[in-house]
Amino acid sequence: MRDYLIYTSAGNSANIKQWHEYSKRNYDIWVTSYADTPQLNKEYSDYYNERKGAKFPNLQAVFLEHRDILSKYKAIMVMDDDIIISPKSLSALFTILSKNDFWLLQPAFSRFGKISHKVTKRTLFNNLRYVSFIEENVPIFRTDKLIEFLSVFQPEYSIAFGLDWWYMNFFGKDNQNKYAISDKYYCINPYSIFRPGGIREVNKISTSHERALMWGRLQSELGIHMYKRQNYDKIQKSIIELVCSVPFFIVEVLFEKSVLFLSHIIQSFGKRNFNRNWL
Repeated sequence: MRDYLIYTSAGNSANIKQWHEYSKRNYDIWVTSYADTPQLNKEYSDYYNERKGAKFPNLQAVFLEHRDILSKYKAIMVMDDDIIISPKSLSALFTILSKNDFWLLQPAFSRFGKISHKVTKRTLFNNLRYVSFIEENVPIFRTDKLIEFLSVFQPEYSIAFGLDWWYMNFFGKDNQNKYAISDKYYCINPYSIFRPGGIREVNKISTSHERALMWGRLQSELGIHMYKRQNYDKIQKSIIELVCSVPFFIVEVLFEKSVLFLSHIIQSFGKRNFNRNWL
């Protein structure tokens, strides 16, 4: 057993092989497969089970049955199955969380993929930022904090928008030295157009309208508030790190602008759902 754990609920678009192929990784991998293909991705997992459903409900089911196993890890990353990130970066992220005693940490999102919140977009000048918000695609939880949240999580809200707002409200946004985003070790959240079939998995479970209605219920019944997503403080790159980062960062920015231009062109032809269903 290694010190840390990655948990993912995985289907046909999973990128687990990339996370697995590093002999010096400091984390184990737990895969809950929701795919119709038996034992899909089992060869890349240290723990494996099969269960239909979304990521957090499937994790809670694992927690209820195997709390003794989860509790032995120092930190657990709850990651979408298609995230592109190197195993060296993953190992480094776990080390950063433990070294700084963060409750929550995430890699920043590269412009080569989808970005839902400005605060999570990778910055050029920083290695690490202390923030008020951690997105639910790639959060790393200190294990005791994840167990606290799973103990109150209600799976009937699993298709709602804003599960990240739920746990951020639960832990409290004002713990300014407990939440951080790494710009040095970042990831790519692939556009849905690059998925098999070009459709987000969540859109196979529910419509955007259904998720919005569920989010309204979640906010009302649990008293969840949305607040300003902001940076509190930062650790900047050295001059040498900054100079080395600039060329690739420019390419990343140009790629983002190209995707936004393509999106605008398609919307101009009347395909209004392009961003929602394909990006």
